[in-house]
Amino acid sequence: MKTIITLFFGSITVLVLNLNTCASKRGATISDQTYTLQHDGIKRNYIVHIPPADKLQKPVPLLFHIHGGGGTAKGTAGLTFGRFNELADRDGFIVVYPNAIDKNWNDGRKLADVKASEENIDDVGFIIAIVNVIKQKYKIDTTRIFTTGMSNGGFMSARLLCDASELFRGGAILTASLSKDYLPKCDPQKPVAVMVMNGTDDPLVPYDGGPVKVFRKTRGDIVSTDEFVGFWKEKNGCTTKKNTVELPNTADDGTTVSVDEYDDCENQGALVLYKINGGGHTWPGGKQYLGKRWIGRTNRDIVACDVIWDFFKTLPDTQ
Repeated sequence: MKTIITLFFGSITVLVLNLNTCASKRGATISDQTYTLQHDGIKRNYIVHIPPADKLQKPVPLLFHIHGGGGTAKGTAGLTFGRFNELADRDGFIVVYPNAIDKNWNDGRKLADVKASEENIDDVGFIIAIVNVIKQKYKIDTTRIFTTGMSNGGFMSARLLCDASELFRGGAILTASLSKDYLPKCDPQKPVAVMVMNGTDDPLVPYDGGPVKVFRKTRGDIVSTDEFVGFWKEKNGCTTKKNTVELPNTADDGTTVSVDEYDDCENQGALVLYKINGGGHTWPGGKQYLGKRWIGRTNRDIVACDVIWDFFKTLPDTQ
């Protein structure tokens, strides 16, 4: 079945395979439930994936996977083939897929035609409200709450690390950084674990910063990946950069992966950059949801969900 959806930033419509259908087949399972809550007088909703009962005998981590602009909670699970749900069932953690207002998050960019930005929707408060609800239902390890997302979801995850570092242990930011306007406002109250995973040939969100452009329409100015990483290097007090590691090039997809890891960070701080050489506006190991002409190449050397969760789960306990 085909449907018309808005591509990530909500600026054009294209015909693509319905990601919700994909999610219902693999991304969403019988253990997934949709919940609603009132926040700032607005009825909001989100999907929660719960692992098997035997995995819930002790406090478990909580992971937010935030959809891109024009996307949905169900769709983002489908984009990643439901892999976070599989990892949650294996290792025992809860995954939350929240839905934005009109499919776009208030991620710090000033966008005149996006309701969340125009009306300054409190999406940070909405996410915090979800955490509070889930804490009442399940035993949550409050020292291991994480966020990740791609594109608008990546920008939103970055904002959460800025505005709610006291709540989030860390985040993985894909095909995103922060807007030039918002970076000076980013004031984390403590170090956090940060993973950045950006493609050098992203045709929508430029690796080297500047205007985000979706088919000639500007969607805000952003800082470069290097500046974004440098910002977190300073905030996390990381003093040492390990040698760049080139991962094995196992897939004939026109991309490779270089990894820069930073060391000697302050307590709770961590920083790693996955540079997808030749990569596009895509989720490594996920769906090639549009043609390469439009979004660039998808790396197949790694599965981003696995890399992200391995990063989160091996973080040392907070002291």
